[in-house]
Amino acid sequence: MDPAAEKRDTKRNKEYINMLYNVADSQYGIPTRCPCGGSIIHEVRGKDDYDTLPGKLFFTCKNYEADGFHYRQPWVIGVQEQFERITKRLEEVEVVINWVPEVNNKIQRLEAEVKELTREVDNLTGQVYNLSVQVDVLEKLCFD
Repeated sequence: MDPAAEKRDTKRNKEYINMLYNVADSQYGIPTRCPCGGSIIHEVRGKDDYDTLPGKLFFTCKNYEADGFHYRQPWVIGVQEQFERITKRLEEVEVVINWVPEVNNKIQRLEAEVKELTREVDNLTGQVYNLSVQVDVLEKLCFD
C-alpha cells in the first residue's frame, strides 16, 4: 500500500473512532463534543422578560441544526447523569479509603517481620562465618 494512502486511511479511521467516542460521550452526562465533532455550548432558551428565571438550559452543539445530526441535551438531564456518575465514583473511592487502615496495618506487620528476618539473617551470617573459621582451623590441623 502506498504510504500516503495508508496515512490517509489511518487518519480516516482515527476520525471515525473519535466520532464513535463523541457519540458515546454525548449520550451520557455532560457532553463535551457533538457526534459531528463540534464543541458543546451552553444555550439558554427562553424569554428575555424574566429577570430571575433565564429560561430552559441546554447543552447544544455549536453547529446545531434540527436535522438529527447534531446534539442538543437538556441541561437538567446532563447534570443529573453526571451527578450519578460522580456519586458512583465517590462510593468506589470511599471503599478504597476504608481499606487504607487495613493496608497500613499489614504494612506495619510486614515491616516488623522484615526486621526480624534481617536480624535472623545477620545471626545466621555470623554463624556461617564462625563455622568457616572453624573449618579453616580444622583444615590447618588436619593438613599441616
